[in-house]
Amino acid sequence: MNFFVRNILLLHLLALALAFSWIHGGTRPDLLLPVIPWLTAFVLEHLLVFPQAKSTETLMEARSRIWRALVRDPLLYLTLILTVLLVIPLFNVAGAPVLDAATGQWRNPTPPYPGLPSCVKAAEHAVLLLWFPPVLVAALAAKHGLLKAGKRLLLEGLCWNGAALAVLGFAQLASGAKSVFWGTQEFAYFFSTFGYPNFAGAFFTLLFALSAGLWFGRASVNLIGTSAGSGTRLEDDTSVFERHYLLLAVLLNLGGAIASLSRAAILLCAVVCVVFGGYMVAGAWQKTEGGGRAKLIAAIIITLFVGALSFTVFAPPALKTEFTSITPSAVVERVSGRAQYHARVAREIFNDHPVFGVGGWGYPHYLTQYLTPEDVKSMQIDGGANVHNDALQFLAEQGAVGFGLLVACALALAVPLLVHAVRFCLMMAKADAEATPPAKPAWLYRLPPAVVAVFVGTAATVCHSLGDLPFRDPAILLVWVLAFACASGFLPAIRKS
Repeated sequence: MNFFVRNILLLHLLALALAFSWIHGGTRPDLLLPVIPWLTAFVLEHLLVFPQAKSTETLMEARSRIWRALVRDPLLYLTLILTVLLVIPLFNVAGAPVLDAATGQWRNPTPPYPGLPSCVKAAEHAVLLLWFPPVLVAALAAKHGLLKAGKRLLLEGLCWNGAALAVLGFAQLASGAKSVFWGTQEFAYFFSTFGYPNFAGAFFTLLFALSAGLWFGRASVNLIGTSAGSGTRLEDDTSVFERHYLLLAVLLNLGGAIASLSRAAILLCAVVCVVFGGYMVAGAWQKTEGGGRAKLIAAIIITLFVGALSFTVFAPPALKTEFTSITPSAVVERVSGRAQYHARVAREIFNDHPVFGVGGWGYPHYLTQYLTPEDVKSMQIDGGANVHNDALQFLAEQGAVGFGLLVACALALAVPLLVHAVRFCLMMAKADAEATPPAKPAWLYRLPPAVVAVFVGTAATVCHSLGDLPFRDPAILLVWVLAFACASGFLPAIRKS
């Protein structure tokens, strides 16, 4: 089997990720429409016809293995049900609410089939079909159609794609560009291909965490014994470049997250740095003695000093302003939604339409009728079409049924990975202790850093979604689900026996 046929599914998954992220960060449905459906169809076709085959099996045997795995995966049926649920409103359009001038009361039109999911405008609701079905098809394809090496390569490809996008962003900043790709549409602020800074921030923060995990997995093979099951095959004489080339992707993705000037991204990157830094330092500390620990302390001091000096001297005023505005009260206010009316309005819409919601992008159409006179005086214009809380907006627009299916899809990806990781840790705990045991707690340092990074990075995106809308950007959504789908590539298969 030639290289192209063997990797055609991997190449199309990368193409799908590149299309979402480079076409204005996935926020231009008019530009996505000619591309995404075709790429999704190709990914689905190659999953069923040209999956990656093991060296011990034929292509036909690989197909049979993939088909059996697919029909046993709950994610397949959740994807089908969710897709049907999103298609129905296209044929059950209710229209926008109307204010009766005589009575001053709002009248919400009844859809042709009141008991079924509906929407306000079919064209607006149809955008969701460019988000969720392609992303879930990609997750199924990566989970079942790629071998472990393919999953590892795909995750690394996503990290380098983020690095390339960060380079584009820096180039645009350096040239004084006023628009994405030096176009004519001006933005108050943008970074790389993302016209909304918080989208850029969430995207690069997630990829910063993932690339840090991949880099540490290679750099720490002989440091804290993390090579077991990681899929990393590095010899003692491996060059410094082979161990640390991924550090470039780490720095570029971190720089992209900070350059987005998203306060949530800056805060979450700091949290990721603390969590992963503590994880790395604790492991290295327990595996070194004397002079090694002195070098480690020196490295920590130098890193902190260089970081503080770089921020003080080189950070632009806009970044310093955003950084100083990050306070505990501001974080609590943003997450709770107390500062604005959006969270309250979304809850009221959900209470009035609890089963199927008001349809995709129905929130801005229903917003006005729930505003108080005080809310109208301070009505948000720029960015006011969103709740800035993904869970609340999906509840309002897709109802309990649609939101429940979205959560179920996420759990269908995360729970099997978590179970696999726990089983692997328990299996390793039963194994004989090595001559040089790994750092404590042993179960954590037996887990490949890339898997730890997946949990840390995806958790950061979930935290970001409590005060913004990262899951309403398909570029972020795709990387998020593919992180779960690819993480098993770093864990060994565990026989049931």
